[in-house]
Amino acid sequence: MSEEQQQLLQRIYTEQQLTDSNISLLQQRLEIIQAYLTNYQSGLLVLKEIEGKKEDEEMLLNVGGSIFIEAKLVNPSKVTRSIGSGVRINQSVGEAKKAVEEAISGLEKQYNTLAEEYQKLIARSQVLNNQFQQLAAKIQESSPEE
Repeated sequence: MSEEQQQLLQRIYTEQQLTDSNISLLQQRLEIIQAYLTNYQSGLLVLKEIEGKKEDEEMLLNVGGSIFIEAKLVNPSKVTRSIGSGVRINQSVGEAKKAVEEAISGLEKQYNTLAEEYQKLIARSQVLNNQFQQLAAKIQESSPEE
């Protein structure tokens, strides 16, 4: 194996490792965003269910994990929403719905952008893998047998 071939093989291998690492990181980020989306979508469903309910009306409230509790609505026109860092604000159901819908929209855009990047990295990884295999086969063929 020539020095040039060895350097090329090493460069392809290094790029392949970096690409695989980036694929793994993007996959983790996509999973996190998907979890946030699921959470916000569940919240939006509850807000839609509360909308139009009257004071003292009873309903089954999904608390997650396919668990529901019976709840009596004290003030169905007002919700408390966390805005981060332990800060909560009171809003109307409509305002909270709008904020959640905007958050979902932003997360979906972020997810789609990352998914595109992920697909590009997968394609690049396949190209690098093919290049590596072809070069390794070529080196194998040109190596004199001992």
